[in-house]
Amino acid sequence: MNPLKLNYEYKVKEELKLEFASGNYGVNISGIEDTQARIEISANVEYEDWVDNDLSKIVICEYNKKQNLLVIKTNEEFEVKNIIIDVFVPKKAMVNAKTENAHISIKALIGSHKIQNENGPIFIADNLGDMEITSENGPIKITKNIGNIILTFENGPLSIKNSSGKIKVKTENSPIKFGNCKGELILNTENSSIKILAAGFDSASINNENGSIYYEFQDVKKGKFNFKNQMGGIHLVIPDDIPYKIAAKNKLGKFYVGLKGNYDGLNEGLNIGDEKNLNMVKGAGTVKIVAENEYGTIRLVDTAKSKKTFDFSFVSDIMDKSLKNVPEEYSETVKKGLESAREAIKNIDIPDVSVIMTEVQDKMKDVMEKFSSSEFKEQTEEKINKGISKVVQEVHERVKDRDLTDNERDKVDKRSRLKILQMLADGKITADEAEKLITAMEGI
Repeated sequence: MNPLKLNYEYKVKEELKLEFASGNYGVNISGIEDTQARIEISANVEYEDWVDNDLSKIVICEYNKKQNLLVIKTNEEFEVKNIIIDVFVPKKAMVNAKTENAHISIKALIGSHKIQNENGPIFIADNLGDMEITSENGPIKITKNIGNIILTFENGPLSIKNSSGKIKVKTENSPIKFGNCKGELILNTENSSIKILAAGFDSASINNENGSIYYEFQDVKKGKFNFKNQMGGIHLVIPDDIPYKIAAKNKLGKFYVGLKGNYDGLNEGLNIGDEKNLNMVKGAGTVKIVAENEYGTIRLVDTAKSKKTFDFSFVSDIMDKSLKNVPEEYSETVKKGLESAREAIKNIDIPDVSVIMTEVQDKMKDVMEKFSSSEFKEQTEEKINKGISKVVQEVHERVKDRDLTDNERDKVDKRSRLKILQMLADGKITADEAEKLITAMEGI
């Protein structure tokens, strides 16, 4: 390979407008204390006769002094894969960047930006200004941004930390995590897990479907907060010093209340199809919280989850749905297994078991997908049991050298059964199949 380097330099003014467009080449844009704009390009090319200046065939730069506009484009007709484009501009700059199949990184700028991306990651750090981001199929990570953010994306994880402003998010199929953020949050999604840690937002509106909502209130004295979910849980951590007024309702789901104080309304809705309501007030009630859910739990507690304990708060939902799906004519085996698993996994603290179980549950899923496919529909019970037994045996192998009591080992075994029960609840397997699988596991 032929290593090449090429630099561009331009004398520019503050509040530079930077436009970048590329298909498969990523860019790193950084703010510096200078009046120069500098573009540094490096690549390893297969063309042995190329010299450094030939990189100008790939990265084309133009600066319009009158408009204070720097335009960077790429030409991808050449076979050059290992290329790095670093752009250094004065801190006060506005970026309009677009890529496909490549990353965009922006760091230490003061200005508003527009970013479009497909199939590549986006990284933003230490920015002061508003942003509009559109993305597909790539992760987005934002750290230390002060300014409003509009995010429209799908099929990729989002992480925002230590940021403030009005944040508006529209997405689907995306794990979402916020940490230590302030301002206003509007989040609409589906098929997503949402985790908002140490939230200092003055107001929030979060809507989800087929996913979870976890929100930790922190340092808030007034504001309006709305949480709405369907086919997933709502878990709110409300510290004791928050002056809240809670109005919550749940249809085909349960409440778990771990807040101090009196509440009313839960005696309503005695039948499974009824709507249950809850109202609570503490102090001035200036933090107004509305939570609505269908087919899931609403959990209200005053302390955050333990970092060392695997969270099994979803278990009761699974159990309740599973019991509904078991026809009366089947034996008691499945029901006994459900109740046994429910009792076994309450608030257990076993170091590293969460990692083990995540991996084992993935393997359990592979087994079930294999034996539920049309190709294997006629496989014998013996082969199905063998596949399940193999996964369960791995649990034994993974925990056998750990300092667990006999009781804890038994509980780990029962967690392996949990995936089968969850599949039953979701309709992925029949009650008859679940009975066979549980019976096979109990015979190990």
